[in-house]
Amino acid sequence: MKVETEKNDRMRTQEPLNSMTSASQQNLERYLATSERVSELEEAIGELKKINSVKDQLLSIISHDVRAPLASVQSLLTLLTRQKLIQDEYHEVAEGLNHQIEQTNRFLENLLQWTKQNFSKVEPRTGKVALQPLVNEVIALYSFSAFRKKVTIMSEVLEEVTIYADAEMVKLVLRNLISNAIKFCDQDDHIYIQAIIEKKKVRVIVKDTGQGINEKNMATLFGLSHFSTTGTKEELGFGLGLALCKDFVEKMGGYISASSREGIGSCFEFTVPGPV
Repeated sequence: MKVETEKNDRMRTQEPLNSMTSASQQNLERYLATSERVSELEEAIGELKKINSVKDQLLSIISHDVRAPLASVQSLLTLLTRQKLIQDEYHEVAEGLNHQIEQTNRFLENLLQWTKQNFSKVEPRTGKVALQPLVNEVIALYSFSAFRKKVTIMSEVLEEVTIYADAEMVKLVLRNLISNAIKFCDQDDHIYIQAIIEKKKVRVIVKDTGQGINEKNMATLFGLSHFSTTGTKEELGFGLGLALCKDFVEKMGGYISASSREGIGSCFEFTVPGPV
């Protein structure tokens, strides 16, 4: 009888403990669920802030950098349609119009790629690629721009150089670097494109003998809001291409850098992985 009583006493004592343990377990589960939910909300808020920042940057770029070249195009078209021009003036205006359209088209392409990069998480489609054909394609694209300024572009990229990268991303980087080099070159200047094979990577070099970049502008060169300087023939700059180049090069596992001396020229280098 005494044993039975002690057993009942123990059970009565254990019941509150079990109840407390169960309540503690439930509280812990609720706490963990709440913590997980808070973490998810904080992540979502961070993503929304990033998207809002991208939206603000996009609107700023469009309002400033799209309106300016379109206004120039409109002015040139007005000259063509409302005034009687002699042949030399007509060709000069037509050339200027062509150049403005070319520059605006390049900017819109960069803007599209940058927007996709920020909103769609663009990832590189890497593969083994011969570098020389990519360089030659981009040089051909800008051959008339270089000819118009009497600038010589020389490729020293050997046929056997191959890289493991996204061909379209590499071409975009080359387009920006070569067009920028042309922009800051003057008559009789030269642009050299080289590729150096290093251990597990290839270093691509685009250097010119143009006017160079001052130290103040070098400090913010690859930022989205970096300086937007006109070229030697008053070509417009959009302040977007180099930031995009940096994003794409880093996504492919490389890095990009620049050096420059005013009055001497500039040198841009970027690396991409070599063939596996």
